Amino acid sequence: MNSKAPLALIGQVLMVLFFALAAAICLQAFAKSEVISRGSENRDRAAICVQNTAETLKSTHGDFEAAKAILGGRIENGVWTQRFDEAWEPAENGDRTVTVRRGEGSETLGTAKVSAADRDGTELFSLIAAWQEADG
Repeated sequence: MNSKAPLALIGQVLMVLFFALAAAICLQAFAKSEVISRGSENRDRAAICVQNTAETLKSTHGDFEAAKAILGGRIENGVWTQRFDEAWEPAENGDRTVTVRRGEGSETLGTAKVSAADRDGTELFSLIAAWQEADG
C-alpha cells in the first residue's frame, strides 16, 4: 500500500505558505495604517493652529500686529507667518508654517486666507477668516 504521508505533508506546507502570505499582507496593511495615522494627526494639528489663528485675527478685527502680539510670528510684506516644530508647538526656526494673507474685503467686512503648510510646502489645511471691520 502507498503511504499518504507525503500528501499530508504537502498539504501542511501549502497551508503554512498560505498563512505566511496572509501574515505578510496584514503586516503591510498595519505599516500603511501607521503612515496614514501620522498624516491624519498632522492635518488635525494644522487645522487647530489655523483655527486658533483665524479666531485670534477675528477677535482683533483683522489687526495683524495685535494678533501677532498674542500668537507670535512675523509680518513681512503684509503677510503674517508663524513657525511651528514637528509637534505643532510654536518654534522660531520651525519647519511648519501658518500663513495669513489679507483678502479683498469691503468697507465693513475684512477677510484673510489662513493656511498651514508642512515642511515641504504642502498645504495641509486652509480657511477664509472674515470679521467685521472696527469703526474708526
